Amino acid sequence: MLVRRAQGGDRAAFDRLTRRYRGLALATAYTRLHDQQEAEDLAQEILLRAWTKLPTLQDPALFPAWLKTIALRAALNRQARRPPVAVSLDELAETRACTAHAGDPLARCLTLEHQRSVYQALCDLPRDNRLTIVLHICEGFSCPELAALFGVPLTTIEGRVHRAKAQLRRVLDHTTYHRTALPREDQKASL
Repeated sequence: MLVRRAQGGDRAAFDRLTRRYRGLALATAYTRLHDQQEAEDLAQEILLRAWTKLPTLQDPALFPAWLKTIALRAALNRQARRPPVAVSLDELAETRACTAHAGDPLARCLTLEHQRSVYQALCDLPRDNRLTIVLHICEGFSCPELAALFGVPLTTIEGRVHRAKAQLRRVLDHTTYHRTALPREDQKASL
């Protein structure tokens, strides 16, 4: 078993565990911090902390839950230590959207609106569904891998993925953002 070998100091075994469970650490950090770069930095710290504390884990079968607990505590601690933000998150998102489409105000506006809609739709999902869909879609975990990771039946994971996709589809279909053809150059002049 990888966990037992890693507990014995086998770095290659821990590297394999890291590849397998990095997505869990990252998703847990991201759901609390809502910042991809900060979540990636924290995921590295979480994995380092797991390596140093690994000898204290008594039941290797509980590694995923144990790692998730470490990740959640680290994310909560990081969140509590954050200084108050002078700029609102909406302003930050607008700044990112502006730089992404500096020459096209319409594309910038549509991108910003879409980003807000997707983010809000994800935030509105129940926690388990949100974590499952992020790991499945963004991190590439298969449903059987997620079932093993969370220690639940495969049908539970498949249900979470199905419900999350349906909820996202339903919410995003009702937003005002729709992909439309941009006006041609001659039509822009008349606007």
